[in-house]
Amino acid sequence: MKNSKLLFNLILVIILAIFSISCEKGPVFEKYLKLTNSSWDRFDIKQIEIPVNEVGKSYDITLIVRCTRLFQPDKIPLYMILTSPKGEESIREISIPVRENGKLITEPIESKAESRLVLWKSFSMAEKGNYKITIENLIPKIQTEGIAEIGIVVTKAK
Repeated sequence: MKNSKLLFNLILVIILAIFSISCEKGPVFEKYLKLTNSSWDRFDIKQIEIPVNEVGKSYDITLIVRCTRLFQPDKIPLYMILTSPKGEESIREISIPVRENGKLITEPIESKAESRLVLWKSFSMAEKGNYKITIENLIPKIQTEGIAEIGIVVTKAK
C-alpha cells in the first residue's frame, strides 16, 4: 500500500514536470493585426503593446508578416521602434523578405504566405508595464496591396 502511494506520487510529479516543460515552449505573447482589404497605407503606423509582469527575463521578439499573392515586391521595408514603459527606445530599420526570384518564400496557407524575422534576440525586459512596438511601412506607394496581417510573437530566449 505504501509503495503504491509512493509510485503514484512519483508518477504525478513526473507528469507535472513534463507538462510544465512543454508549456514553456510556446509564445509568451502573440498578437496579429489584420489589415483592411489586405492593403497597408503608407502612413498608417501600427502599434502593438506587450504587457510585461515579470522582469529580468530575456525574450526573442519576432515579426510576422502574412502576404497574399497580390504583394509583388521581394521585401517589405519597415521602421520599427520598441519603447519601454519608461520611454526608452530601441529603433531598427529592417526589410523582411517575402519573395525570392519572384516566388513567394513560403507556400501560402489559406491564401497567405508567412514571413518571419527575429527583431530582437535575447532582449531583456527590465521593467514592468507595457512595451510598445511601433511598425511603419516604408514602401513609397500610398497604398500597398497584398499585406494581409502583421504580428508580433514573443518567446522566451533559449
